[in-house]
Amino acid sequence: MGVSDTQLVDGRTARRNRNREAVLDALIELCNEIDREPTIEAIADRAGVSYRSVYRYFDDRTDLMLAAIARVTGDVWDIFDVEDMGGGSLDERIAQLIRIRLAAYRELASLTRIAVRLRADEPAVAEAYDGVRAYLRNQLLLQFEPEFSAMSNTDRSLALAAIDAMFQFETLDYLAHHEGMPDADITTVYTRHIRAHLDLATS
Repeated sequence: MGVSDTQLVDGRTARRNRNREAVLDALIELCNEIDREPTIEAIADRAGVSYRSVYRYFDDRTDLMLAAIARVTGDVWDIFDVEDMGGGSLDERIAQLIRIRLAAYRELASLTRIAVRLRADEPAVAEAYDGVRAYLRNQLLLQFEPEFSAMSNTDRSLALAAIDAMFQFETLDYLAHHEGMPDADITTVYTRHIRAHLDLATS
């Protein structure tokens, strides 16, 4: 029995999709291993495809980076998922949020450093980055809604800005990567910081 044209097309499409995913996997793995943007040659070698093939799957290097960022941040909502958002005591909610944000930082740090560098010159990267920022800022409002709702508008805006600033990637990266601060110490710093600003609700 011969192979139909449809089967041939489907087979080529499946192979192309597998190779494209292999390139993205290779890029993400290499970013985590070498902590910088890898060369196309290294990506192609890791993925088991030719250098030229990479540019059959992606328009250019920026398109490749955007696809990798989208691949990782496509699951960002799961990575940052908070079970029973806003439920539990304040201490429990603070501990839960810090634990989730630190785990996500460890998972996304290498690729996010590249995104931070690219966003100044690449509007698509900046848009994706800002979208994640907005999502995480809104998450703070939901997680600490009881405390924020008890504040005046001014105090709420100031407290939200202060807590959100501490959770920016650049702040976490400074403490964890540049200062080499262990997670236990980072947790203490963040707990004190969040507490100081949310205590406005009871003062």
